[in-house]
Amino acid sequence: MRRLTASLLAALLAAALTGCGDDVPSEPPSGVSRTFFGVAPQDATSDADLARMEAGGVGSYHLLLSWPRVEPAPAKYDWNDYDKLLAQLAVHDIEPIAYAFGTPSHVTESVTTPPTVSDEALRGWETFLTLAAERYGPDGTFWRQFTTENPGVDPKPLRIWEIWNEVNGAAFWSPEPSPSEYATLLKRSQRTIQKVEPRAKIMVAGMFATPGSDAAIESFDFIRRLYEERGVAEAVDMVGVHPYGPGVEEVREQIEGTREAVDEGGDPDAALFVTEIGWGSNPDAGSQLGVTPEEQADLLGEAYELMIDERERWNLKGALWYTWRDPANPVDLCGWCASSGLLDNDLDAKPAWAAYTRLTGGETTP
Repeated sequence: MRRLTASLLAALLAAALTGCGDDVPSEPPSGVSRTFFGVAPQDATSDADLARMEAGGVGSYHLLLSWPRVEPAPAKYDWNDYDKLLAQLAVHDIEPIAYAFGTPSHVTESVTTPPTVSDEALRGWETFLTLAAERYGPDGTFWRQFTTENPGVDPKPLRIWEIWNEVNGAAFWSPEPSPSEYATLLKRSQRTIQKVEPRAKIMVAGMFATPGSDAAIESFDFIRRLYEERGVAEAVDMVGVHPYGPGVEEVREQIEGTREAVDEGGDPDAALFVTEIGWGSNPDAGSQLGVTPEEQADLLGEAYELMIDERERWNLKGALWYTWRDPANPVDLCGWCASSGLLDNDLDAKPAWAAYTRLTGGETTP
């Protein structure tokens, strides 16, 4: 749903994380995994953010794993930001849900142009994924050093790999979406990652059902066409969903529609994961997703209660709220996105945070 620009990408990539929190993680409702409750941050997350998340029962975190950030120049790799971020997520007992996205400017003209444009670009993408899996997978070199330096802290390796983002619209797949091209990227990514880590779970990119661009493809149709490509069902373990809508009924329709499309594709064992869901707290945002703070809280509660109740029938593994806190610089965001946080930019809680912590059993304040 978000419009990607250079400054937005920079905000997504920022990760200035230091220190650790002492709060004891809360427990979710009986029978619901703690990782079911997650967030999809927009801005950099500080230690204060992560401590607040931990105390509030946030169990998972949508982590942008950006090829342009890691390889800003040919064969020059920089993992420092991700080392810091993953270390801090482990310290705060929060599971990363990675989505690998973006093409460096030395490979293509636009970050949203996928590496399917050439064999050379695909090989570069595979090298990036290989290095990431070797570093951050369960047997990764980063975690060997981490456990030595942080005795008693459980590592949080990358176990789930979502491949790209909102591939059914031109905003994230330029110049226009293509199920067959995405199938190529998905299968090449699966082979690359699982060659390093056979237990890794590969996720189809989360999609909003009806993105607005002329070239966009309805997500259900995209999924059906994707599964027509040879080898896709064997490559996929999970399918992402971005069920944005004015009300909870639209959330239900999009998740059920996705479940049906995946089943029709011959992959009933594939799990679903809501990697973005949310509403803004500004009713003047000019969008059906912009509501009052109280309505935002009510919609959050109703949507999560629905997803918890139907999680077994849908084989739904989690839901990440977009976003953690209102962004500091919302200029490049869609109107409602600027107020979609559980907290405002000063970390002051909205009614939505109280609704969220009631579900998780967590603390509203650290």
